[in-house]
Amino acid sequence: MLKFRLGKFRESIPLHNDDILNNTAIQNLIGVENIMSNKFVGTLLLSAIALTASTTALAEKPESRWGLGLGAVISDQGYIGVSNEVTPVPVIYYQTENFQLLGPNFSYRLAEINDLTFSFTGQLRFDGFEEDDSDIFLGMEDRSGSFDLGLSVDYTASIGDFSVQFITDATNEHKGNEFSLTYSKSYNFETYSIKPYLTLTRQSEDIIDYYYGVRANEVTQSRALYLGEATTNAEIGVQANCRIGQHHNFITYASYTAYGSEIKDSPLIDASGSANVILGYMYVF
Repeated sequence: MLKFRLGKFRESIPLHNDDILNNTAIQNLIGVENIMSNKFVGTLLLSAIALTASTTALAEKPESRWGLGLGAVISDQGYIGVSNEVTPVPVIYYQTENFQLLGPNFSYRLAEINDLTFSFTGQLRFDGFEEDDSDIFLGMEDRSGSFDLGLSVDYTASIGDFSVQFITDATNEHKGNEFSLTYSKSYNFETYSIKPYLTLTRQSEDIIDYYYGVRANEVTQSRALYLGEATTNAEIGVQANCRIGQHHNFITYASYTAYGSEIKDSPLIDASGSANVILGYMYVF
């Protein structure tokens, strides 16, 4: 997954400014991993959508690096009565050889075996809503975000990059888990890079029921009881990065997520998917 559950790239931010385009890691700040409600598209959202980065692009024994940035998110999540919003979001990152902290998300490289990189990840899930977000939520209990922990495996091949991730709720909010598979291919030019990608995400019954379900005590004449089941979402998108000089990086991201049937059937949803556009800038020190 500027996940924004914002997509799903787990490459690290390059540690050396000269390698930004070759490693195409700056682009991965803006992967979309979760379907976020506008309520939670706020401070440090860029890191939520970045889908915890892996360390496949790290140079050997690099020095620690850090960077600051600012972006704007335009999203339509499909909840009834929740309008599109343009939200400014700051970005902060810090990285060493094996560890990366990107806002409230982190990734720690556990091992490398041939072309496979294994990482332990933690990331904030910005899904959820509050009762006053829309009339459709009146009389419903708030649905909160969560902090999810898990493992990712990344593989780089001549035909592109593959990433597999499994995460589960560590905060006992939705009590569910998620499995995702991402394929991406980078095209690098002198001062800019483009990376199209495709992600399939399997979300457990607990996640769907928590964020899209309607409980018995929340039923009204216009809002039927709804018990969610596991479903699979498909996301397609493209990320682009343009570098000016050694420190300035401009990021553009656009994606569309096609919801699985269990989300589309929810009485809280009136769309078949969600669209996200992100514009950002990062200064790498």
